Amino acid sequence: MIIKTPEKYISEPEIIKTSGNYIYEYSQKPLIVGSKTALAVVWEDLKKSLEDNHIDTRNLEVFEGYPSEHQIQKYKKIAEDIQADGFLAIGGGRVLDTVKAAADLANLPVVTIPTVAATCAAWAGLTIQYDDEGSFVKVRPLKNSPKLILADTKVLLSAPKRYLFSGVVDTFAKFYEIRPSLAYAKDSIHLKIALYASQIALELLENDVFVALDEAAKGIFTGHAKNVVDSIIYLAGFAGSFQTDTGHYSFAHPFYHISTRFPNTRHKLHGEKVAYGILSQLFLEKKSQDEIKKVIHMFEKYDNAFVLSDIGLDRGNKDELQSLAKEIKEEFPYVIWEEEEIIKAFTITDKLVSESKNAK
Repeated sequence: MIIKTPEKYISEPEIIKTSGNYIYEYSQKPLIVGSKTALAVVWEDLKKSLEDNHIDTRNLEVFEGYPSEHQIQKYKKIAEDIQADGFLAIGGGRVLDTVKAAADLANLPVVTIPTVAATCAAWAGLTIQYDDEGSFVKVRPLKNSPKLILADTKVLLSAPKRYLFSGVVDTFAKFYEIRPSLAYAKDSIHLKIALYASQIALELLENDVFVALDEAAKGIFTGHAKNVVDSIIYLAGFAGSFQTDTGHYSFAHPFYHISTRFPNTRHKLHGEKVAYGILSQLFLEKKSQDEIKKVIHMFEKYDNAFVLSDIGLDRGNKDELQSLAKEIKEEFPYVIWEEEEIIKAFTITDKLVSESKNAK
C-alpha cells in the first residue's frame, strides 16, 4: 500500500495573509502559477505575505487551459529556466493538477492554495490529465501529494456557491464509490478507513453547508465553514490517499472522465457530472428506486440533480450513449457492468430526475 498525504494542511479564515510564514519552509524562489480569477482574489494579500518573508514573487505565470502534457511540460521548463526551488499553485482543479504534475517531473515541492472548494485536487497525489481541448487522457499518479495546503475558509466560502455545491457532491461520490469496492474486499483495512472518512465528510456537509453559507453571507466564518472546507479537501482527499491494487467497483468518476470527450458537456463542472454518474451507479448496483430518489432529492438541495440534456447529452441519441458506454468500459476495466446495462442506467436516471423536477 502507498499512502500519499501532504505534510501540512491548514484551513482557517484569512490564512492567505500569513501564508508566507508557512510557504517559506518549502520554497524561497517559487514558480507561482494561478488563474486570472484566482489571482484577482488573493494576490494582493499573498504577495505581501510572501515579500514579508523574503520569498521571491517575480516569477508569476497566469494559467489558462487544461492540465495537458503540453501545459505540464511548459511549466516544468519555466521552473528549470528560472532555477525555481518549488512551485506555488493558486486556483481551481485545472491549475492545481497542472502544477502538481509539473512539480512532480521537476522533483520540486509544491504548495497548493485552492480558491474554490470544487474538488479535493489541492490534496490529491495524482493529476487528471486532459488534452489541450479538454478531453480526458489519463489519471496520472504522482510521486507525492503537495507539501503544504493553505485553505482559506473565507476565500472558499465567498466563491460562487456553484463551485462549492459541485465540491459537495464530488465529496459525496467518495462514499458512494468506495462502498461497493468494500463489498468486494471485505477485509480491506484501507477501504474501511476511507469509507469511514467519506461518511464523516458526508454527514458534516449535510449538517453544515447551508449554515456556513448563511454565515458567509454576513461575513462570518466559523467552525461550520471549516467543517465544509475540511470535508471537501481534507476528508475527501484523505479517503483517496490509499493506493493499492484493490479494484474499485465504481462508476461515477469513469462517467465524468469519458464525458469530457464529448465537447457539449464541458460547460459542466467536475462534481456536476459526477452527480449524474452517482445516480447511474446506484441503478447499476440495483439499488431501489426509493433509495435513488432520496439521493436525487439530496442532490436537488445542491442544484446538482440533472437530466442528460442538462449535461449536454441527448437521451434519444443511442449512438452517442453507446459510444460513451463503450469508452467507459474500454478505459476502466474495473467497471463491471455491460454496455447495455450502462445505457439503461443513463436513461432511467434521466427519467427519475425528470419526474422529480416535474413533481415540483
